[in-house]
Amino acid sequence: MKSSYLASLLLAVVLGAGGSVLLTHSAPAQAATPTGDTITVFVDATFGFRKTHMADKLTKSHAEYAARGYRFVAMSPYNENGDLVGFFVTYARQ
Repeated sequence: MKSSYLASLLLAVVLGAGGSVLLTHSAPAQAATPTGDTITVFVDATFGFRKTHMADKLTKSHAEYAARGYRFVAMSPYNENGDLVGFFVTYARQ
């Protein structure tokens, strides 16, 4: 009797967890950014010998795209063999 009780309890837990997973993912996926154009650009850092070189290039890129009506969304560094090559910067139209 005790084993059938534990088995039914385990079954209820498994079915309940599965149902909650299905309910969690039943809604359609939505974009993380608002509708509109997004653009990803590469900002090269190969000549970044000075301390502020990369910061200056990123500031200039942000200003150029802000003037075109874009806002900053994300930035990811790109490394090769442990060396910084540049950044992928994503902008979205406001």
